Amino acid sequence: MNEISVIGAGSWATALVKILTENSIHVNWYMRRSEQVRAINKDAVNPDYLSFLKLDNTKIYASDQLDDVVARSKVILFVVPSAQLDRVCAAIPKEDLAEKFVITAIKGTVGPDNLLPSAYLARYFELTDFQQAIIAGPCHAEEIARNKKTYMTLCGSNETVIRKISSGFASSYMQIHYSPDILGVEYAAIYKNVVGIVCGMAEGLHYGDNFMAVLVANAIDELGLLLRAVGAPPARLGSSTYLGDLLVTGYSAHSRNRTFGKYLGQGYSVFGARQLMGMVAEGYFATKGLMATVSSLGLNLPLLQTAYRVLYKHMAAIDEFKLLERNIK
Repeated sequence: MNEISVIGAGSWATALVKILTENSIHVNWYMRRSEQVRAINKDAVNPDYLSFLKLDNTKIYASDQLDDVVARSKVILFVVPSAQLDRVCAAIPKEDLAEKFVITAIKGTVGPDNLLPSAYLARYFELTDFQQAIIAGPCHAEEIARNKKTYMTLCGSNETVIRKISSGFASSYMQIHYSPDILGVEYAAIYKNVVGIVCGMAEGLHYGDNFMAVLVANAIDELGLLLRAVGAPPARLGSSTYLGDLLVTGYSAHSRNRTFGKYLGQGYSVFGARQLMGMVAEGYFATKGLMATVSSLGLNLPLLQTAYRVLYKHMAAIDEFKLLERNIK
């Protein structure tokens, strides 16, 4: 792989562009806002996300023309919020991805059917399993921007292609692993954002480390129940691919989902917390999609239910946590 098209211009996309260009991969980068395009071309900086990070714009072709960016590469990396994926896909003719290899770095469900991002792309563009991969693992953009040691997993059926692509992401600070479990890993990546919100609410409500440990222990149990229910293959949940992502989202100050939840615990409304964030917390959308899936499966997941009632039933976090205290162990 010597060229890739990246669709999305947030912090996660910016961090991935950093890695790729450091490995001399030419990046064709779709950025919806023309101001971002100009800033990349002139100053080699994304003014809205990770603005302290200087990129190598000699290896970047930035554009606000989606069709142009898609046409330039055989490998397409989607890094947009899950709530925007359907809109972005609608702007791409289906035949334009017919011969492409598609990578997804999105952690939320998509559309009224609450599909996994990879499943949504496969359905919309009629992609085969061998045309897709996902990126997962505990990978905070802020730490990648500062070359902090990170473990990333690329998942999919086409191991040969994925291992070739992996070289574009590997570096002295980025260790790459492969997994064939696209279903389980993608569900784990979505669920961990819900856990981040719940852990944030606990912090905002001034619960201590003891209770936080109980929350995370129950979250691990819930994740196992979810993966078995959706038919994911048996997995070692303790690996960085699954549990690592959950832990960093639940504990790290870099986690936007944890920050979002903290505001809710402090008494802000959902609207007020989203305004304070100024960026998307994927767990907000993931909670609604996962709740629909879990309800259809007949599962009882107290952490997910707590997040759902606070976010979508407008219940007070303090009241919901008193109920949660009785429903976890």
